Amino acid sequence: WWLVKCQCVNLKSLTPAALRDFIQSFGKLAVLAYIIAYVLNTVSIMPPIAALSLTAGLVFGAVWGALYLMMGAMIGTIATFLISRYFGRALIEKMLKGKFKDLDVKLANNGFMTILFFRVIPLVPYEVLNYAGGLSRIKFKDYFFATFLGLIPGVIVSAFFGGSLGEIKNIRDIFAPKFLIAIGL
Repeated sequence: WWLVKCQCVNLKSLTPAALRDFIQSFGKLAVLAYIIAYVLNTVSIMPPIAALSLTAGLVFGAVWGALYLMMGAMIGTIATFLISRYFGRALIEKMLKGKFKDLDVKLANNGFMTILFFRVIPLVPYEVLNYAGGLSRIKFKDYFFATFLGLIPGVIVSAFFGGSLGEIKNIRDIFAPKFLIAIGL
C-alpha cells in the first residue's frame, strides 16, 4: 500500500520476487527497514498489515521472518498502546462520560485473558485492539504479555506461509505439499 501510494512500485511488476528484491536492496539495513515499515504501518492503521506480515517470511525466510515480524508487531503494538493511553484516554473519557466504566473495570481486572483471547482468535482487527488496549484501564504488563503470547501463532503461520510464497513459479506449485501445509496451518 505505502509503496503503491508513493508510486515507488508499479503494481504490474509487484511480484513476490520483486518485493523481496526491493527490501533486500537495503542491504544490511533490510531488517531495520522492514521493522520500521511494520511499526509505521501498525501505528498509522494502514490496510496491508497482513501483506506486510507475509513479507517477513518471503524476504527473510520462515524462522528469521517470524523473529523480525514479532519484533515489528510488538514495537508497533506497544507504540499504539502508549499513544492511545497517553494522548487519547482523557478525550475518550470526556466523550463517553463513563458509559463504558463497567467494561473498563473488567478489562482492568481480566485484561490478560481478554487480550490473549482476542489476539489468538482475531474477532477484533489487530490495529483496533492495539488502540483500544491503551484506551482501557488494562495494566501495561498484562497487555504486553498477552499480546506477545497471542501473536506467536499468527506470526509463525504468516512467516511460514510468506516463506513458501517465494517458491511459487506457476499455478501447479500451489498444490505442492509444502505450500498446502502452509495454507493448512
